Amino acid sequence: MFISLCGQTAMPNVIVATTMWGRMKEDDGTRREEELKRTCWAEMMAGGCRVERFRDSCESAWLIIDRLAETDRAKVQVSHEIVDRQLQLKRTTAGVTLNQELKQLLKSRKETVRKLQAEAKSQGDKLVLQDLNQQQAEIDKKIIQTTNDLKELKVPFTTQSSTIQWGAGY
Repeated sequence: MFISLCGQTAMPNVIVATTMWGRMKEDDGTRREEELKRTCWAEMMAGGCRVERFRDSCESAWLIIDRLAETDRAKVQVSHEIVDRQLQLKRTTAGVTLNQELKQLLKSRKETVRKLQAEAKSQGDKLVLQDLNQQQAEIDKKIIQTTNDLKELKVPFTTQSSTIQWGAGY
């Protein structure tokens, strides 16, 4: 989502600042930072995004800000699309991305419900059912967050070209 808001062109101008370095062992923090770079931030890192450590001081904050000044300015994608291309927010890359994410979450939710129902009928295995229920809860949480994001962008989900059919119990 962040990349669709900023665009690939602006990624070299993005700095993710990590915090809480005074509250953990340096090795633990470094290990976690590397994990985040490989997983959550991998696409941003590939686009040129940088990670800096905020060390709870004014000097550290200014060092990070000074590094931003070293980069060439690039247009942020969402503002380019709205101002220059005169797109409605729901037609921007960010709006489309949110709608696609919600569609995928709803599809995953429907598939999880289908699996749950099939497992409940065939085995009654409590561990499998517990795992599927957990997956279902995680997907529901993501659906709620994405729906809230869409509301904040004022992108009605009803602009979708297809209708989502809810599973049993909805």
